[in-house]
Amino acid sequence: MSFEMTIAWGDCDAAGIVFYPNFFRWFDTSFQHLLAAKGLDQRSLTGRFGIIGTPLADAGARFIRPATYGDVIAIDSHISDWSEKRFTVAHVVHRGNDTLAEGHELRFWGTRDAKTGKLGAAPIDPDFRTLMTS
Repeated sequence: MSFEMTIAWGDCDAAGIVFYPNFFRWFDTSFQHLLAAKGLDQRSLTGRFGIIGTPLADAGARFIRPATYGDVIAIDSHISDWSEKRFTVAHVVHRGNDTLAEGHELRFWGTRDAKTGKLGAAPIDPDFRTLMTS
């Protein structure tokens, strides 16, 4: 799945290049678009699967080339790895043929204990896995 956007002036630092935390915001946005392409969003995950969402356990990025305001970028995102309770979303940011950054988000199938209120991870619903890999 690919999410395309134009970088705004406010996304940049004083040097006129993208302030790096914005990439992580865009990774999340791209993941939300990936869900939407399958007819899902964070609210429907709660309603359909009974979870509180897909919180992050880890995130990282490698920055390869700078980007600036006015650049049109595309973020290609897909689920690259599955485990029982977690999955990894891989992201690649392109400007035309140039790769600008590569990133990942490790997300878990989030639940909340009814008695203690503690956040935890549960086994991923097989229907979600099937939907996201079809």
